[in-house]
Amino acid sequence: MQPSFKKLLEITRCFLIFPSMHLRHPLIRCCSSAIVVLTLIGWVGYPLCAASYINPQSFQIDAIIPPPPKLGTEEYKLDSGFLKDARAASTREQFDRGMTASHDGVFDFSQSLGSWFCSRNLPISTKLFDKVNQETKKAIDVAKEHFMRGRPPTWKVTGDIEKSDGFSYPSGYATRAFVWAILLSDAFPDMKKALHMQARQKAWYRVILGRHFPYDVHAGKGYGRFLSEQFLKSPEFKKAWARACAEMSEVRRRNTQHLVVPTSPPVARPCVSATSNR
Repeated sequence: MQPSFKKLLEITRCFLIFPSMHLRHPLIRCCSSAIVVLTLIGWVGYPLCAASYINPQSFQIDAIIPPPPKLGTEEYKLDSGFLKDARAASTREQFDRGMTASHDGVFDFSQSLGSWFCSRNLPISTKLFDKVNQETKKAIDVAKEHFMRGRPPTWKVTGDIEKSDGFSYPSGYATRAFVWAILLSDAFPDMKKALHMQARQKAWYRVILGRHFPYDVHAGKGYGRFLSEQFLKSPEFKKAWARACAEMSEVRRRNTQHLVVPTSPPVARPCVSATSNR
């Protein structure tokens, strides 16, 4: 934890006010002065990245997403039944896609946006995405710990490529998928349909893999929508988002400008039959 400025002053006061008591040797005094300067520089630089865009601790979780079905209720039986049916009806191709989609990240959406959408091309956006991802994770943890719903019995049937066996509701993968889809749709409205389709697929794969109940991913969609709205309401986020959008738009333009979109439909050529005179 970063110490407060007041604490730093207390730590360094003995060097600044009473040097003769502890630092009689000139070399020690010189080194100590350097330590004080570097410490204060470190403190000054810290707040530049410390502010958060959202405050999950202030969320009224029950007002954002409904509680999950309780064990033994008809809703729980339906939820478990849908999970069983979804897994039974899934194909090998869907299973493999679900395993691939388990490697979660914003740049998975290059599938919808194109290969230009990658961290190598977008250093400014990547820094913002990292911060959004961290804050989204904290918000997901707050909701999961609020409801404390256990994962389905099928949680590890397909192999433990994910290390966490924590709470199930809402689905963190589904939440993140819709946070990214909604934010990226804000940047690229023309790609909204494709982005949301990919988010829905990523969410449903969690059910096919047996790692979440259907209610979990449905709640994740709602929670992801709420979180994205909170980010877009933050003045500080909007400033950073404007810079990221400018970068993404420019990179997209450079990488797609060679694609020529016809401005008018092609002129139809007269049909020539096989028996006509040439």
